[in-house]
Order: sequence, then structure tokens, then C-alpha cells
Amino acid sequence: MIRREPTLIPMTDVDVQDVRDLVAQQKAEGQRHQALMVKLKRLSENPALSEEEKEILKDLTGVLTPFKTGHPKTAGPEQGSSSKNP
Repeated sequence: MIRREPTLIPMTDVDVQDVRDLVAQQKAEGQRHQALMVKLKRLSENPALSEEEKEILKDLTGVLTPFKTGHPKTAGPEQGSSSKNP
């Protein structure tokens, strides 16, 4: 196998922090999604609606609202948040 030099991307400390923030945000979204799936599983196992389940449905409608209005915002650099000078 032929080895080559790694491709280096020049990044400032601000760029690195932006990447770390995005990773942390994606992890948090994944944890929220997992918690929601656990709640939905409990709801599917017990069809009678309790107060907790009504709260779950409110949470679910809040999560699904971006999908009703179009594409949800995806993780990535926001417009104008680049640390590079034009």
C-alpha cells in the first residue's frame, strides 16, 4: 500500500471551537432524539393516555413542527459565522 502525506486544512482556534460546538450540538440532539424514542416506546406499549403521555404528545408536536414548515435546519456552519476574513 502506498502512503501519502495527509491533507492539511488550515484552521484557526475559532474554527476548531466551531467544530467542537457543532459536535456537541449534534450529540445533544441525538440524546434528545433517543429520549423521545424511549417515551414513544412507552406510549406504544400502553395505549391509555395519561397526563405524562399528553405531555409527550406536546413534545412530539414541537419536534415535528419544523418538518411541517419545510426542511428542518441541518447542522452546519451558519451564514456569516465563518471566522475567515473575505
